[in-house]
Amino acid sequence: MEFKKIEALLEKYLEGETSLEEEVVLKTYFKKEQNLPKEWIQYRQFFAYYEFAKNESFPSTKIKSTARIKTWMMAAASIALVVSIQLSGIFESQKSPLELQEAEFVFQQFQTQMKNVSNHLNRGVQKVAYLDYLDETSQKLLK
Repeated sequence: MEFKKIEALLEKYLEGETSLEEEVVLKTYFKKEQNLPKEWIQYRQFFAYYEFAKNESFPSTKIKSTARIKTWMMAAASIALVVSIQLSGIFESQKSPLELQEAEFVFQQFQTQMKNVSNHLNRGVQKVAYLDYLDETSQKLLK
């Protein structure tokens, strides 16, 4: 009778449908039973691993110290980044008067060129408008 019960529990376990109490029953069965069927011997090792892993522990002091160092390193890196950005902004904002005059001259040249382009485009628009007028009059003559 117990064999059928364990077999049903094992099927449920493999399907992922067992409760915690049923899993405890399986663990104790495979831990204590000496005469297992041949196909179930592999499950003994499987359930024994959980007992072994439950007792395993890791040192937590090393993790805490590395976490603190990592935190301080991130804080120092962010401070260094902010300081370097601020310093680069200070050095870039202090331009010499010669550079300012040069920039103003280049801007004036750009404005002049843009006005020339605008004038040429306006002339083209006037010619297209004349073509529209010719098209309208030719349509009236054809009607």
